[in-house]
Amino acid sequence: MPNLVKWDSCCGCSACANKCPKGAISMQPNREGFLHPVIDDTKCIDCKLCEKACPGLSPAYNENAERKTFVVQNCDDRVRYESTSGGAFSALAEEIIRRGGIVFGATMTDELKVVHFCVETVEGLAKFRNSKYVQSEIGDSYLQAKSALEEERWVCFSGTPCQINGLIKYLGRDYEKLLTVDVVCKSVPSPLIFEKYVEHRRKHEGVLSDIVFRDKKRGFQYCTMAHYQSHDKRKQADDCYRKGSESDEWLRLFLSGKIARRSCMNCSYQTLQRTSDITLGDIWETGNSQLDDNKGTTLVHAWTPLGKEFLEKAQEKAKVVEMQNRDNGTVRKNTIMLYQNREQLFEDAQKLNVDAFFAKYAPYSMTIMVKQYSRELLWRLNLQTTIRKVKHFIIHKIK
Repeated sequence: MPNLVKWDSCCGCSACANKCPKGAISMQPNREGFLHPVIDDTKCIDCKLCEKACPGLSPAYNENAERKTFVVQNCDDRVRYESTSGGAFSALAEEIIRRGGIVFGATMTDELKVVHFCVETVEGLAKFRNSKYVQSEIGDSYLQAKSALEEERWVCFSGTPCQINGLIKYLGRDYEKLLTVDVVCKSVPSPLIFEKYVEHRRKHEGVLSDIVFRDKKRGFQYCTMAHYQSHDKRKQADDCYRKGSESDEWLRLFLSGKIARRSCMNCSYQTLQRTSDITLGDIWETGNSQLDDNKGTTLVHAWTPLGKEFLEKAQEKAKVVEMQNRDNGTVRKNTIMLYQNREQLFEDAQKLNVDAFFAKYAPYSMTIMVKQYSRELLWRLNLQTTIRKVKHFIIHKIK
């Protein structure tokens, strides 16, 4: 039997399952809702290919990575509004489509489940816009990507740093027509707890068909979690729920790290030897008043010649400005601590009703209420951006 990485270091990338020639490995959720490989010993031929593909056993590194940093804003205001930051990914992916290629990314299904998916049209790229703060299921996306690459088609594959690492390890060799794009990642939270959150919100809102984790109706500086009863209502910005990171239960649990995957506690994939061609992240202030328009800007790190080539091509669809290298979370500092009541939290997730669970672990306290209404007041008085600038100035001055 193969010896895969220990369960608490497994990132759930599914490289092993995609690599197994006999289909002996399936990805099954553990009690916390995270997918882990399960080996069927009646099918396993002990070829060890899964071990070679596992990034947890030996992560891939690009020792020749030479970073160049850019800020990017898509020229299409609609695309930029729908995107988490500046719409850089859409500009990059459109070039892949133009070359007859295929694009992979995370999308949310009609059942509000986050999975990896592929598209071959510019219109299809809308599925990938806006961050999904849940770990996506890779499924057989690595297999599909390899099949397209073997047909000598261009492929853009986007995901978290560990998912890109898993793809590189799975492929086992370089492909000239593969563009990999990862994101600055805090951690991946539990799909199980997200299911509970959806159930919780549906009890209070009724029909819930669409969730936007970083909605810009109040601007980029005050992105909010927004819920919509239909896709059409989302297009009309007609939300049935809207709260910021200071008050929404899911965002507070996610940002606290309480429900992060165990492997995220010691992430080894966010380094300056990035295996991806491009890394995307937020940048709240560029220092350029023309760019800082509260509509969103993407900080882009290009690590390889291919990444830099696509950034140049992106200038046909977006404003691309080179700037001095800025980390902005590029190198992981391993600051997530294991929540001391983690075992109880996930036990309660199984036995408590959803309202009781969130009342216990993400209570709407007086402090939360004050934060929520203070932030909303600042937004209504158009002081949100000013306060953020003062806050950042103080933080950077102390540092």
